[in-house]
Amino acid sequence: MLLPPTHLKAELIEAVRITDPASHLTSPSLTGDAVAIWAGSQARQVLELIEDMPGSERYRCFLP
Repeated sequence: MLLPPTHLKAELIEAVRITDPASHLTSPSLTGDAVAIWAGSQARQVLELIEDMPGSERYRCFLP
């Protein structure tokens, strides 16, 4: 999966499960529960795993 080159400098990732995906896709209406927080080298390792995923539609697990 293509990621911006700056992913190598990531310091924090917060994964959130959207609780109402049917709502409008605007910042104020998107609410959810934090399901994972990765910091430092852990965040970069997660992004490396994501980068290694194939780019086909079948493997996407989020709305880009």
